[in-house]
Amino acid sequence: MVKRCIGIDIGFSYVRAVQILQKGEEFCIEKVFSRQTRRTSDLPRDIIRLLAKQYGFDRRAKVAISMPHDSVFFRNLETDFAGLEEIRGCNLSALEHNFPIQPDKVVAQVCSYRPLSDEKYSVLTAAVTRESLQERLNIAVAAKMRPNLVEAAIFAIHSAVAVNHPEVMTGQAIIVYIDESYFTLAVIQNNDILIVRNVPIVSFSDHSVDLVQEQAAEVLSREMEITWQKVFSGQIEQDSKIYLVIGGNAVNEFKAAIEEKLRCNTTIVDPYAKVKCLPENNGDAAICVAEGLALRMLVPDKAAGINFLEAENINIKPMLNLKKEFVVCGILVAAIAVISLVGLFMRLSHLEKEYTHIKNEIRKIFQSTLPDEKNIVSPLAQLEQKLESFQKDYQLFASFCPTDFTPLKVLHNVTANTPSLGNVEIDDILITTESARLSGTCNSFESVYQWQQLLREIPGFTLVDVQDVQKDLKGDAIHFTILISSAIQEQK
Repeated sequence: MVKRCIGIDIGFSYVRAVQILQKGEEFCIEKVFSRQTRRTSDLPRDIIRLLAKQYGFDRRAKVAISMPHDSVFFRNLETDFAGLEEIRGCNLSALEHNFPIQPDKVVAQVCSYRPLSDEKYSVLTAAVTRESLQERLNIAVAAKMRPNLVEAAIFAIHSAVAVNHPEVMTGQAIIVYIDESYFTLAVIQNNDILIVRNVPIVSFSDHSVDLVQEQAAEVLSREMEITWQKVFSGQIEQDSKIYLVIGGNAVNEFKAAIEEKLRCNTTIVDPYAKVKCLPENNGDAAICVAEGLALRMLVPDKAAGINFLEAENINIKPMLNLKKEFVVCGILVAAIAVISLVGLFMRLSHLEKEYTHIKNEIRKIFQSTLPDEKNIVSPLAQLEQKLESFQKDYQLFASFCPTDFTPLKVLHNVTANTPSLGNVEIDDILITTESARLSGTCNSFESVYQWQQLLREIPGFTLVDVQDVQKDLKGDAIHFTILISSAIQEQK
């Protein structure tokens, strides 16, 4: 099965996006986008809108976006089993005094929990405000995107590390992510994030690069020791694993400074270790957040995470523009009315044509039936009058007929048994009390003899004889004459 997902990392001064294709167990980075947003005119929504329009990102792919570092709050709450169930059930009253957010404005989700003793648990919970979540969603919606996942950056990093460095999924480890304003560290045990800390980066612009790296490494090392001590109540062992996610050219020097401080095995995360990528799409570790967001959607079982959309169940559709909606509805109603009127007139025109055609057919039948009638006023009424007149004449004539070989009965039997095929037409018919003679045309000799056979099967027609069968010299029509005799005639 082939699946695609787009991860979009929106930072303070950059927008990064990665499109990943999954085919079976393999992953391939199809698109990589990165742009700085140093000018006020570079709005993230305008940049994201260009992903599909200008850079070939797939509009049909699922989308995952990250929340800003400073808008996500992490807390390790100590509680008993009942409190754990309340927090997992999203009971906001249990979080009222744990986040700097008013209870009616908090969007929270449990990340993980671990037992502290027989009755106590440490529950890692992440929270954002509804306003900050809606602001991030508005950026995507304005860019014609519909996010399926809104995630904290550290969980996206965790997914990228788990896919590219699967050894992190067992044992204890620390993941460190450093960007332009924050460094985020997470302590992991058996692929579960137990604690997360976001620490703002202090600017050392007045000092040399080496001094800045040394001071940053010292601060980071101290914070990792404090965090490890808080979780495991002990010092970091020398064989502990540290995964470092940092962009730039000085990453090796920073790694060396960390290893010197902590004496731990430090790995620089390679976003392409297990994910294929074309050379033109290659980038540095700065794409790990965007890559991890896409991987969170494709393989959610690789690493646990959260989704603030599920926690809040926010409707991410844009607000209705009532004026625009009314205009669209008016146009649709007008279009439906016009189409209905056009269809009605077309139907009326068709019915009028059919009515004229039927009137012409009735007039034609009347003229062929009563060729001597010149005054045509109401063909149907005149035909009805003629039939009544014929019926009276027949009744008068039939009283003198000694047999059932009556003209109307003979005419009925002949017409009812006329073949439907062969284009048989009767030009002349003569009926007496004892016999009848039919003259007409058809398409073939076979049709004549087939009709003869049908007439022979009629009771009362004792003799049916075909005479004078000839082919028209000027055409293909067959002229014929059929003589029919009754039983009375045969007895004589």
